[in-house]
Amino acid sequence: MMKWNPFSLWTDMWTSGMELATAGLKYSEMMGASAHVIHSRCGSIAEAVRDPLQGDYAELSRMVPEKVDAFSRAGRAAFADLYAIQSDVLANWMLIGAIAAAVRLPTAVEADRLARRSSRMGARASAAAGKALAPVHRRATSNAKRLKRKKRI
Repeated sequence: MMKWNPFSLWTDMWTSGMELATAGLKYSEMMGASAHVIHSRCGSIAEAVRDPLQGDYAELSRMVPEKVDAFSRAGRAAFADLYAIQSDVLANWMLIGAIAAAVRLPTAVEADRLARRSSRMGARASAAAGKALAPVHRRATSNAKRLKRKKRI
């Protein structure tokens, strides 16, 4: 059994806070990129309506498949984290139930397991937002960069 370091709780909390802050920054960046992409694509749609033979159908045909792909990846990431957190919650509940049924205090090993799982749940929960946001952020920012280059050409 490895000894649990109580100071790791502080570093875990700091790391969790940084992950949440990073997710917030990525969200803001994604929103700015999305505004540019929406503006650009609305222009492409308007041009295609005005002159259907000259419409940029290559660009317009990307819209739905890329969103389906990005949000599918985001959903998978969110579900994987949710599953892992729920597994740890269930394991903790089962251990607490066994301790309560035995009408005793937890042993050092049991207390260590509970603390490690609880810490892992918190870390996973704070990292989950960033992981779920990543595929959508990646797609939105890459589209914004590509459309800005395309506009210059």
